[in-house]
Amino acid sequence: MIIDLLRNHYRKDPTVKRHFAKAVTWRVVGTLDTILLGFLITGDLPTGVRIGALELFTKILLYFIHERIWVSIPYGLPEVFKRQRKKTQEGSNLFRQQFAVNRQERERKNGHPAFTMWFTGLSGSGKSTLASAIDEWLHQEGIHSYIIDGDNTRMGINSDLNFSREGREENIRRVAELCRLFNDAGMVVISSFISPFSADRERARNIIGEHCFHEVHIAASLETCIKRDTKGLYQKALKGDIRDFTGVNSPYEAPADPEIRLDTDQLNMQECLQSLKEWILTHPLSGRQHITGT
Repeated sequence: MIIDLLRNHYRKDPTVKRHFAKAVTWRVVGTLDTILLGFLITGDLPTGVRIGALELFTKILLYFIHERIWVSIPYGLPEVFKRQRKKTQEGSNLFRQQFAVNRQERERKNGHPAFTMWFTGLSGSGKSTLASAIDEWLHQEGIHSYIIDGDNTRMGINSDLNFSREGREENIRRVAELCRLFNDAGMVVISSFISPFSADRERARNIIGEHCFHEVHIAASLETCIKRDTKGLYQKALKGDIRDFTGVNSPYEAPADPEIRLDTDQLNMQECLQSLKEWILTHPLSGRQHITGT
C-alpha cells in the first residue's frame, strides 16, 4: 500500500488523496477495534489503548517490510499482466481503422521504403551526432526522414515518465509506437535512445516490425564516454547526484547481434557515417525497393 501510494503520487494520480484517506480511515477503524477488544478482555481502558497503539505500530512496521520484500519479487507478475491485457482486448470497443491511402502507396509516392534505424549505445557514444549526420545525408538524397531523440521525447511526450525500470520500459514502448506510425506514414525514422535493456529493444522490434527495425549499436567504452561527457552527466552520476544512470549505477546490455555495429572508439564520425551510408545502400531495408543514392 505504501509503495503504491508513493508511485501514484509521483505519477500525479488524481485519486491518490482518496486512496490515502481511505487507507488511513480504515487503519483508524482497525485500531479502535483493537482498543475495544483490549478493553473488553482486560476491563481496563488504558490497557486497551496501549494494546491498540502497540498493534498499530507493529502492523505498520510489518506491513512496510512485507511490501518492500514483495516489490523485489517478480513471481506472478508476467502472468498477471498477460491476463489484464487479454481482458482489456476482449472487452475493448476499439477497432483499428483502415484508410484509403496505405503505407505501400506512400512509399511508392516517396520513392523509397519506410523503416526505422534504432541507434542504441551509452550516453556520449555519439548517437545524436551520427543521427544528425545521417539524417542530413538522407534529406539531401530526397529521402523523407525524421529523428526521434531521447532527450527531446523526455521533454515532451514522455515528460511524465521517471527513470525507473518501469519508466524506461514505457518510454521505449511509446517511442516504438511513434516509430511505427512514422513508418506507416512512409518515412524513415532514426531513433536515438540509450535503450539499455535487450528486452525493451526486442519489444520495440516486435512493435515496429521485424523487417522494418534495424538495430544500430553505437559502441564506445565507458571510459571513452566518461572522458567525452559532453553533458556533464557522468560526473553527476559518479558523485551520486543522478540515480540509475546507465553505465554507472544501472547496466547497459549491449546488442548481441545488431544489424550494424559502429565503434566510435576506433572510428571517427566521418568513417562511421560512411559505413552507415554503405550499409543503407546495400541492404533491402524493408523487403521492398532500395534507396539508391546519387
